[in-house]
Amino acid sequence: MALIVSGSIIFIFTVLVLIISLLYGFAGGGSSAVNDGVVNEYDQKTTIDSSSTSSTVDSSLQLNASKIIYSGNISLYTEDYQKTFNEIGEFAVAQGGFVQNSSSSCADQTENVETNSGYLTIRVPSTKFNESMKEIETYGTVISSSINSTNISQEYQDIKGQLDNLKIEEARLQGYLNQAVSLGDLLQIESELNRVRTEIDKRTTLIKNWDTEIAYSTIYISVYEKVLGASSIVSPFSGFVQKLTEGFIASINFLLNIIAVLILLFVRLIPFVAILGIGYLIYRKVRQFKKKKNL
Repeated sequence: MALIVSGSIIFIFTVLVLIISLLYGFAGGGSSAVNDGVVNEYDQKTTIDSSSTSSTVDSSLQLNASKIIYSGNISLYTEDYQKTFNEIGEFAVAQGGFVQNSSSSCADQTENVETNSGYLTIRVPSTKFNESMKEIETYGTVISSSINSTNISQEYQDIKGQLDNLKIEEARLQGYLNQAVSLGDLLQIESELNRVRTEIDKRTTLIKNWDTEIAYSTIYISVYEKVLGASSIVSPFSGFVQKLTEGFIASINFLLNIIAVLILLFVRLIPFVAILGIGYLIYRKVRQFKKKKNL
């Protein structure tokens, strides 16, 4: 009897468990149907996040190489300024680089410039930077020389990662824009898309500038013409004829200036001379009149 009762209880309990399981299954199916959109959206988000992570990992793998910007400064004395100046520019072009800017100051005593001097800023491929520094130093007597380097690897990697993520965000916003129905949603998405594209342009420009700085090193060069020392013989007759001619012309100009001043002075004194002349004539007339009266 006890076995029969126990069996009946077990049977009833099993039936109840099956009924509850069936009811829970139906409820779960309905919830799944309702949340299909949420699941799909989550799947899409997961896919995007995965691709974002993949892009970040890929970019970090590509940026293992150091990103270093090199620059150099050289100051030179030279006995032939113009020749050295031209040689440096030609050398930069021959190396596959270019002259970024240059300036010269020619000797002119009237401007307090006693010797020729100038500077150049050249850009050469970074692979030829050290070679170029050594070559330019042979073009004259080195006054000073220095090399600077800036490692931007971390900054470059950070900006590159931001750029990749912004491009992913741009693609997602473009998809939302294509699916937008209401005008309000359309305007809001376009505004956000414009902001993202502006940030993309900023980082793209920065990376391009960095790539140029990395690919082409900068060398700043100052060139000074060496003044002849006391041990050198300088002929006093150098340009003697020219100096003689200039002295003669200066004397003539001085004489002409004196004549011009005298003429101007004479013209200014004419009224005074006329007044004195008239006074003298009056004086003589008065004197003659007194003589006649005394007689």
